[in-house]
Amino acid sequence: MMKAGSRTILTLVFFIFALPLLQGQNYIGMHKDDIENVLRRDHPHFRADLSTVNNTFKYLKFVDDVSEQTILFFLSDGDVCTYVRWISDYANLNDMIGMLDGNYKKIGEKRWTYSQDGRHYAVKLEEEDWYFTISIREE
Repeated sequence: MMKAGSRTILTLVFFIFALPLLQGQNYIGMHKDDIENVLRRDHPHFRADLSTVNNTFKYLKFVDDVSEQTILFFLSDGDVCTYVRWISDYANLNDMIGMLDGNYKKIGEKRWTYSQDGRHYAVKLEEEDWYFTISIREE
């Protein structure tokens, strides 16, 4: 079992690394080369993960082993991001809900919305058995 001090440190690391991903650039509409460059510059703790291949979807996968996060950038045939999924351990759930409530307009249970550059985006939290996922896509 994780000690309280370790859990606090993990939560702090989570917010330092994850919050900018959800508040800033949402990456939707970016070309895959730009995503890689921006992520590498702004979040060097994430590394590309090429360990699995899924022939159904075209995507980029980045992981952060320290805070147990995975970000998937789903791409169009032209290599432009159309959808972002951010996956985390449940240790971060309550803090993430608080951050979402504070930064986006809540429109339902586990659903938020926001606008950026004249475009409207939907943010959805999905709880799975062993992790939760934040999905961001244009409405």
